[in-house]
Amino acid sequence: MPAAEARTTTISEQAFWTVARFPEATISLPQMDELTSKKQDAERANNEPQRHPTSVALSRPPAAEVDAGTDITLKVKVFCSSGCDLRGRSINVTVLDGLVVATSELAEHTERANETAEFTFNAPDEVGEHSWTLVFPKHEAEGLIHEEGSLPITVKTIAHDTSLAVWGVPSPIVMNHPFRIHVGATCSAGCDLRGKEIEICDETGANMARGNLGDTPWDGTRALYWTEVGLTAPGREGGTSWSIRFAATELRLPHDEASARFGFETVKPPQHTVTVKVVQKDDGTPIEDAQVRLGVYFAYSDETGFARVAMPRGTYELDLLKTGYETSPRVLDVDGDITVEVEATVIPPENPDAYWLFDPTKRI
Repeated sequence: MPAAEARTTTISEQAFWTVARFPEATISLPQMDELTSKKQDAERANNEPQRHPTSVALSRPPAAEVDAGTDITLKVKVFCSSGCDLRGRSINVTVLDGLVVATSELAEHTERANETAEFTFNAPDEVGEHSWTLVFPKHEAEGLIHEEGSLPITVKTIAHDTSLAVWGVPSPIVMNHPFRIHVGATCSAGCDLRGKEIEICDETGANMARGNLGDTPWDGTRALYWTEVGLTAPGREGGTSWSIRFAATELRLPHDEASARFGFETVKPPQHTVTVKVVQKDDGTPIEDAQVRLGVYFAYSDETGFARVAMPRGTYELDLLKTGYETSPRVLDVDGDITVEVEATVIPPENPDAYWLFDPTKRI
């Protein structure tokens, strides 16, 4: 005869036979039900997968403010309550409706933490506060569930900052004479500003000229788009201060406006020429590249020591500027073409190399 199959008795059956064999060991029906419930809970626990909570943190927070439409950079950590290695799993960046806008893989596991590399996603084009949620999705494998973890983040997007530069402004300029200057504009995010308009205004805000930025940034700069603008000096003598304005319109992303000021001197038309010979005292050696100033008028001496300054009639103080030399100022009455000689005394510098490092009078 075949052997009888083994049968597992239930807790209720075991309780029945216990009572039958040992009448004094009485078990009530509620106790029997409790034993049955515990047995069922134990069986379910053995069949259900383990669950590990997770949490999300920032190891490199994003900047609180970024230019609209540019990259947001961050680095994320995920912690498991049991210190599990979660490399290869992903972190999602989601918007309010749950749409995933960026994903990065957990690449490192150290000190019970799982970490992504630095990654980026694009900020909205609109200015204002924007929110996202960093989500570590729920994952089940081999009888183990890692619960979902999440972290909200908020970043403010701002209009791009723009700035202006002006250079090559001549001074002095003869009244009512034309002159040219260089004007450049750049954006904090390096945006393409080619073809954009700049405006130059006088002290009253009246337009003096307009120009369009060129196609190529100035050499050696990140994105300084520039142009040369022709202007006409005012018909009055003295100091003048004008402004440059960049409206930053017609750009895809929002930009702040920018403005800058520049100044110059306007003078009467020259009537005479003052020729100044600059020599070294004691031996009469010509001094080259010395700046000769007569009021707002100036010129530089050539290799023979001569500097020629065209200027109107008047009384002027003559000064000489050259690092390593000194002279005493003198007054000149200019009522015709004149020639004068200036003797300069050599001054040994305290540091013999000092004026080789920087010469404020040297032409650039």
